[in-house]
Amino acid sequence: MTLLMITRKVDPNDALAGFAYNWVKKIGGNLDTLYVISWQAGDAAGFPENIKVYFLPKNKFIKVLALWKLLWKTLPKVDGLFCHMNPEYTILAGPMAKIFSKKIVSWYTHRAVTWRRRLMERLADIIITASTESFREAKYPAKVRVIGHGIDTQLFTPDSAKQTDGFFRIISVGRISPTKDYETIIKAIDIIGSPKIKLTIIGDVILPSQRQYLDSLRQMVAKMDLVSQVEFAGWVANKDMPHYYQQADLFINMSGTGSVDKVVLEAMACGTMVLTSNEAFINILGEKFMTEKNNPRQLSVKISQAVALTDQQRVEVGLSLRQKVINEYDLEKLAKKIVSQF
Repeated sequence: MTLLMITRKVDPNDALAGFAYNWVKKIGGNLDTLYVISWQAGDAAGFPENIKVYFLPKNKFIKVLALWKLLWKTLPKVDGLFCHMNPEYTILAGPMAKIFSKKIVSWYTHRAVTWRRRLMERLADIIITASTESFREAKYPAKVRVIGHGIDTQLFTPDSAKQTDGFFRIISVGRISPTKDYETIIKAIDIIGSPKIKLTIIGDVILPSQRQYLDSLRQMVAKMDLVSQVEFAGWVANKDMPHYYQQADLFINMSGTGSVDKVVLEAMACGTMVLTSNEAFINILGEKFMTEKNNPRQLSVKISQAVALTDQQRVEVGLSLRQKVINEYDLEKLAKKIVSQF
């Protein structure tokens, strides 16, 4: 089987879209040939010969023209079109795919219901998503397939060589935005009052308007005299993230997206304990690993409970969380599910 995939960026060194590199590799491993159109410039080094990647130019007008030219050239050769992430790819490529009678499978994982998503829903033959919460108010529910996320459990794996310096290390990952509720984590650490707890926030702002939020977090940390305990590490390439998860004792996700967030699954795959306020995880993790958004006092209690566990208890919890990812969210399995839609 031969497929054409459109995705935002193919680049293992990218912090936000780096995971797509492994998606391409795993999907291509289940096909005779995989053509990939990358919306942004990146790095396609290391792929086998059956995977062909095309990078679109930066100028938006020329980009769309180049996309249509590639579609016209490539669609006759393939058995179907897989549009990954942004609904705009389905909107731009869908009409031409229908001219060539090619099946369109679109990936969407976001709680937002926009006019673009509605148009994507109309054009796609099948819509695949990570959870019921990540595709809401479907106009065509018969098109929707919930197939879970895909985590590379060979990359995201536990490491027994963990540093033991007496600190309890917490990590949180994602763009710096009010929806991520980082202030609740900082306030919880302040409530606990232990100098042995360290927090590393990995991520940065995407929009200029979010810079003020980051500044407010830095000011909060300074005011609470937590500068030596809270680190803003900036972006880290997805391929380099396993080390950070592995060295952490606890991963906290206070995201308000309402859909299954892959960074939580990545942490779990690395055998790291997790706490999240994301409602999409209640059926995956159960109440034990859930905490309320905007409730630092409750979070402080949950953190203190995690600190009180022995190293062996944390390892056992982490391994059980990893097994959940292997059983339900392994990337190899997801790649096969995606291909099976065609």
